Amino acid sequence: MGLDIIKVFGIIATTPIISYRKMNILPNLIYKYKPISQRLVTSLLPTKTNNSLETITTFLTFSLAILSLLIIVGSTGSQVQQTISPLVASLNTKLHQTTTAKKQYQVYGYAPYWTFDKLDNVDFSTLTTLAYFDIKLNADGSLQTDDPGYTTFMSDQATTTFQKAHDAGAKVNVTVSLMQNNDILAFLDNPQAQEQASNQIIQQVKNRGIDGVSLDVEYAGNPGADYQKKFTSFVQTFSAKLHSQVPDSQVTVAVYAGSARDQQLYDLGKLAQSTDAIFMMAYDFATSSAENAQPTAPLYGYKKGKYPYDVATAVDDFLKVMPANKLILGVPYYGYNYPVSQPEVKSQTLSYWASPAVQTYSIAQENVTAQTQAAYRSGWDDDAKVSWRAYQDSATGTWRMIFLEDEKSLGIKYDFAKSKNLAGVGIWALGFDEGHRELWSLLREKFGTNLADSRGAL
Repeated sequence: MGLDIIKVFGIIATTPIISYRKMNILPNLIYKYKPISQRLVTSLLPTKTNNSLETITTFLTFSLAILSLLIIVGSTGSQVQQTISPLVASLNTKLHQTTTAKKQYQVYGYAPYWTFDKLDNVDFSTLTTLAYFDIKLNADGSLQTDDPGYTTFMSDQATTTFQKAHDAGAKVNVTVSLMQNNDILAFLDNPQAQEQASNQIIQQVKNRGIDGVSLDVEYAGNPGADYQKKFTSFVQTFSAKLHSQVPDSQVTVAVYAGSARDQQLYDLGKLAQSTDAIFMMAYDFATSSAENAQPTAPLYGYKKGKYPYDVATAVDDFLKVMPANKLILGVPYYGYNYPVSQPEVKSQTLSYWASPAVQTYSIAQENVTAQTQAAYRSGWDDDAKVSWRAYQDSATGTWRMIFLEDEKSLGIKYDFAKSKNLAGVGIWALGFDEGHRELWSLLREKFGTNLADSRGAL
């Protein structure tokens, strides 16, 4: 008996805590100690009936398992709490929420499912939150499980990416989207749909062992005060429920840059009170339909009358109704490539002659350069604080022009965000800079790393 007891406590004392990160602790301990308990009971009580032996064995097994668990908890504290909740299966790998200390600024990046094979350059130690995009929501509150956004979210590829983010100290959120006006109104009119959506979304967070949710509900126009109140109520209820069921989780709401100026779906002040952050989509100030070539995210220019609105004015408008430390400034890793009459700022676009196109940072870096174009020009919009490039299409003879965020313009925007004491900056979208590291070097320079923060070096 003495030797078996020593073996039992030797196993308890020497079992590495890391082994419990990939299993449900108590059932595993029961499984581990049952054969030992059987040997002990049989050797000590050989005259007992089988029923009695089984009862005593079960009692001893549970006692040893509980004792082991208490010893582990007592010796490791919060480390074990991290491994216990949540411990959930994700295909062949188990993920758990990250507990890296929060650094001063957020670097929040959306990762669309269609760029998931283009994330090799992502610096996860600089990124604070990877926001997977997206799981689509139906008007009845159900999730579109047959959509590629959902199937990619449930894939081994996503599991590997989420784990890579967690290992580097970044959190993982899932973006739940609802885009069509009629569907949004139907959803907000249906309390049962909202409850179903909340339950299914939270279950996905638990099942995948991730850290939160980004709500991306984009109503085009003004739905009216009643629907604004309904949306606010839904977000408040959902946020409280997620925070209750998944401690230390995040809820972020993505909103249009004009949300403070114009009556829209979003009551920014109340949304900021009930969530962890508001993500301002500070882009698409100009789109492919613009009559004059201009940047999609001009920092300034509104006060001079050059542009109808700009990022700086939008931020000032937001800060009149919500706190700065809840606002994430989103930046675009893309631009609009316009056919223009002349390669100059505010040149007339020629959409009747050729189609505008959206180009990501990586595409523009590879194709719109002096090396790749025979007739090439470049410049700087000092009001917008954005670079531009232009080239002559050899097939049509038409000039094309793109305003593109680069190290210079993004550095100015990041300094602006810090000067306003914002929560941080965000990226639409990860993968749009495929094959390039310079924008990550800039982010690291401006905002530091997660690992440095967890060591207290920032």
